[in-house]
Amino acid sequence: MNDAANTDTLLSAVEDAATIPGIPAQPLAALRAKLAEHAFNLVVAGEFKRGKSTVINALVGADLLPTGVVPLTSVVTLLRYGDTPGAAVTFNSGETRAVALDALTDYVTERGNPKNAKGVLEVAVTFPAQRLADGIRLVDTPGIGSVHQHNTEVTYKYLPQADAVIFVASVEQPVSSIELEFLAEIRRYAGKVFCLLNKTDYLSEAELAESVAFATQALQQALGATVPVFPVSARLALRARAENNTELLVSSHFPEFDAALQRFLLEEGGEVWRNSVRANLLRLLAEGRLSVELELRALSTPLEELEANLLAFAAKKRETLQAKSDFDALLEADGRKLIKERVEPDLEFFKRELLPRLDAALDTWYGELRGKGSAALQAGLEERLILEVRRSYDVWRAEEDAAAGKVFESLCARFWRRIQDTVDELLRYSAELFAIPFSAIGAGSLWRNPSGFYYKFWEEPPALRMLTDSLVTMLPGALGHSLILRHARKRAADLAEIQSGRLRHDFEERIKKSVRDFRREMLGRIEATIAGIEAAIEKGRALRMKGEGEAASRQAELAAARAKIQALEQRLGTAA
Repeated sequence: MNDAANTDTLLSAVEDAATIPGIPAQPLAALRAKLAEHAFNLVVAGEFKRGKSTVINALVGADLLPTGVVPLTSVVTLLRYGDTPGAAVTFNSGETRAVALDALTDYVTERGNPKNAKGVLEVAVTFPAQRLADGIRLVDTPGIGSVHQHNTEVTYKYLPQADAVIFVASVEQPVSSIELEFLAEIRRYAGKVFCLLNKTDYLSEAELAESVAFATQALQQALGATVPVFPVSARLALRARAENNTELLVSSHFPEFDAALQRFLLEEGGEVWRNSVRANLLRLLAEGRLSVELELRALSTPLEELEANLLAFAAKKRETLQAKSDFDALLEADGRKLIKERVEPDLEFFKRELLPRLDAALDTWYGELRGKGSAALQAGLEERLILEVRRSYDVWRAEEDAAAGKVFESLCARFWRRIQDTVDELLRYSAELFAIPFSAIGAGSLWRNPSGFYYKFWEEPPALRMLTDSLVTMLPGALGHSLILRHARKRAADLAEIQSGRLRHDFEERIKKSVRDFRREMLGRIEATIAGIEAAIEKGRALRMKGEGEAASRQAELAAARAKIQALEQRLGTAA
C-alpha cells in the first residue's frame, strides 16, 4: 500500500472513530489536523551556482524559481502543492504578503534583495504539480560558500528541518572540501541524502564517467559510507519537460534520479509519521473501549460494590489532581529556567562579541565616508550601523530560535511522558477496580511548538539620534568628524543594548505562551481522563437506578460500540 493509500486509511479510521460514543472529539481533531498538515521537507542544498533552483524547476516541470549566472538565491523558498500557482512572502516581523510569481526575484535573490535587506524570513510558492501532492515540500536554500556569508548561515540554520536532502554538486568542478564538510553536517540531520552531479551536458561521456568516479570516491573517503551519485542535467530535463521531448529527457539522465527519489518517498518517506498517527488513534480506541467496559460493569455490578468502587476512585482522583498541580508548577518553573539559563546568557555573550565587531566596522565605514562632509558622514554611519545591527540580530535570533525551540521541545517531551504515565496509571487503576482487562498503548504527543520567535525591530526614537544636525554643522571638520565617530560608538552600544532587551522580552513572552499552550493541552489530558472515567461509571449507575429495561437497552448500545471499536482496531492492525 502506498503513502497516499495509507494516509487515506488512517483518515477514514479517524472519521469512523468520531462516530463511536465515548471517543473524545478534541484528540480526534488533532489527528485530523496532523493528517491534513503533514509536510515532508525535501531540502535542496549545495554550494552556490550548482543549479539548485534549476533542479527544483526540473522536478516540478515548470520554470518557477529564478535562475541566473551569479549567486542568486538569498532566502529559503518552499514549494508546496496548491490548486493555483501563487506565492506568499513571510517577513521577520511576522507579516505575510501575497506576491505574483514573476515578482519572486524581488524577494529571494541577491539582485532584488541584497543581504536580505527586506527582512524576508521565507517565501512559500504553491503550484499544482503532482510531485508536491501528499504533503511533499521542495525547499530551495541559498548556496553555501559564496561571497555572501549570510546565505551560508541561512542554509545551515534550515538543515534541522530537513526530512531528506538533495545535495547538488557540479560535474564542472571536483567536490570541494567545503562541500564535503557540508555533507557531513547534512548527515547529522537528514536520514536520506541524494547526491546530484549537475550540468552533465557540459562534459563528454568519458569526462562524465571520470567526474562521477572521483565524486563517489571522495564522498566514500570523507563520509565513511557509500552515497549514491546521480549525474544529471537539470537544464536539459527542464527543457525536455517543457517541450515534452522524451529523447532529450533520457539524455539528461534525470529519470534515473527521479525514479530513485520516487521509490524513497513511496517506500520510506512517511512510515514513521504514519505510525505516530496510528499509535495515537489506537490509544484513543483502547481508552474508548475501557470507557464502554466501565459503563457495562457499572450496569451489572451490585450497587453496594459500585459505591465502594466510586469511593476508591475518588481517593485516586485526589492523588492524581495533586500530581497535576505539581506538574503545573514545575512546567512554569522550567519555562523561566529556559530564559534565565539559556536565552539570557546566549544573548549576553552575543552582545559582548558584537560590540568589537561594530567598532571595527565603524572604523572602516568612517574611512570610506569621512571625505563626504559631516552631514553625509553622520547619516552614512547611522544607516550602516542600523543595517548591521539589524542583520546581526536577525542571524542570532534565528539561531537562538532553533536552539531554544529544541530545548523547549525536549522539556515538553519530558513532561508529556510523565503526564502520560499518570494517565496510564489512572486508566489501569480504574480497570483493575472493575476487573477489566486493559493495556495502555504508548503514543507520542501530538503537541507541536509552532516555530518562529518573531520580533519587530525598534522604531527610531528621536532622542537616540547620534547628533543633531545643528551641532554637526557648528563644529570644525576634524573635531566634528571625531565627535561623530565617538557618538557612533556609543550609538552602537545603545542599539545593541536596546535590541538585546527587546529580544529577551520577545523570547520570554513567546516561551510563556508556549508553556500556557502546552499546559492547557497536556494537563487537560488528565482532567479529560478523570471526567471520562467518572462519566462512564455514573451513567451506568444512573441507569441501574431507573430500572432493568433501560439498563438492558443501554447494554445493547454499548455492546455495539465495543464491536465497532474492536473492528476498527483490527483494521488498523491490518493497515500496519
